[in-house]
Amino acid sequence: MSTPENRDPRDPGGQLTPEEYAEQQRRAAEAAERRRQWEAQQAAAAAQQQGGYGYPQQQQPQQPQQQQPTPEQQGAYGYPQQQLTPEQQAAQQQAAQQQAAEQQRRAAEAEARRQQWEAQQAAEQQAAAQQAAQQQAAAEQQAAQQRAAAEQAAAQQAAQQAAQQQAAAQQQAAAAQHAEEQRQLRARYQEEQRRAEEAEARRRQWEDQQRQQQAAAQQQYAQPPQPQQPQQPQQVPPQAAFPGGMQQQAAPEPVTSTTMTYAPAPEIGSGRPTHRALPDEPDANDDDFAEFEEEFSHAGYGLRGPRRRRHVLPKKSLGSLGVNVGDDGVVIGVDPQGMPAVLDVLRPKPLEVVVVGSMWTAQIIALRTAAVGARIAVESVRPQAWAPMAQAAGGGLQCVAVYEPNQLAAQGASVASPVLVVRDLGAQPGRSQLAPMPWQSTLTVVPFLGPRAPRLLTRADVIGLQSVSPQEAEVIGRILRLPEQLTQTLPTLSDATMLWIAGGKHQYVMVQPTDPETGLLGGPRRMD
Repeated sequence: MSTPENRDPRDPGGQLTPEEYAEQQRRAAEAAERRRQWEAQQAAAAAQQQGGYGYPQQQQPQQPQQQQPTPEQQGAYGYPQQQLTPEQQAAQQQAAQQQAAEQQRRAAEAEARRQQWEAQQAAEQQAAAQQAAQQQAAAEQQAAQQRAAAEQAAAQQAAQQAAQQQAAAQQQAAAAQHAEEQRQLRARYQEEQRRAEEAEARRRQWEDQQRQQQAAAQQQYAQPPQPQQPQQPQQVPPQAAFPGGMQQQAAPEPVTSTTMTYAPAPEIGSGRPTHRALPDEPDANDDDFAEFEEEFSHAGYGLRGPRRRRHVLPKKSLGSLGVNVGDDGVVIGVDPQGMPAVLDVLRPKPLEVVVVGSMWTAQIIALRTAAVGARIAVESVRPQAWAPMAQAAGGGLQCVAVYEPNQLAAQGASVASPVLVVRDLGAQPGRSQLAPMPWQSTLTVVPFLGPRAPRLLTRADVIGLQSVSPQEAEVIGRILRLPEQLTQTLPTLSDATMLWIAGGKHQYVMVQPTDPETGLLGGPRRMD
């Protein structure tokens, strides 16, 4: 069956398949061959009527000849077709006309199908072209993406190489800085050793001087007093009498003796008080000792044996007496002269203390503050590090409490129960939630200077500094307006040496932990 898909486009009717059309063409070719043969036969018959060499042949009696039918008049396989009647011929013509009309209709339909087929082919070609264009665009886009991915990978590889080189450079710089710090630490340690030896030598020299002075004083005290002749008391005549008829015997004059006085006490901070006795004052009077003589001269006190004059002062010399009493507070170390250095953290007015150093230093101060009867409240970002000290302090009493950040509540400080609040919140501690109140001081410890260092240092009443970097030393010197020489010594301090600054004055202090403190907290250190 002929379909639009398998029909032969050469078929005008569009009703034959390619095989049928080929069969029709073969039959047409055979019909054309039979007509050619018929025409050749007709030409040969005409040539027989002529003579050879162009002469006419001898006339033969003519016989009626039957005309040969044309190939068109012959039927199939060369048989002559049957003669048709006029009605049949008319019907045949009408059928031919219908067939021609049908062929025209079919030709028109075939032409329409051909045009439709051509349109479909054009649409398919256009779709194929669009698909090819899309495929080419997709291929180009994929190629561009691959090129971009390759460029990005190359850029990432270059960035990684640069980062590796930078990391290597940083490691080299860190190694060099570490080596320089180690060298500075060794130099600082040697300098501290030298200073410690010099301080030990000065202390020994001072002790030798003290021993010599004490020996000289003891030798002076050991000299026996010079014997003196007792004076005879004057006899009062019995006729002499006081008004009223009562007689009174004149009191015997007191026995004169040598009086001793103490030297005026030195000013606070100038050294230890002296115990050497000085000679008698020019205006000393023996009447000042009469009451003491009368106390031990009445009957019934005991046998009067050898007596040594009491070491007493006359009333006029009491104003020159003085006792060298240092400041009260918590001992935070010793000064360069070997004297105790104290920090008054427990007082009615709140005290703001800032320590730029290690947690070890803050724990030493807190532990010694608890030892004098204060309560310690610690607000720390590392409560585990404070737990051993909190458990060991107080001898079984809960005098140290450790809190998480922003969990510290009011402590109820009073004169009978002072409080020290320790804030260990890193390099950027926020503002304290506790309001200032009497008998409650605050100790803030920072490992190094942060962005809030200027406000923290300017607000503090007392500042303690351990060893800092040269850059931090410049910042501290600029904020606190320290002398340049003092600023340059800050990076050279040892782990046990601190610089304390208060009220425009400064003092170097060396922390000397006791054996129990060393066993609990370890030795002095700058970093935890």
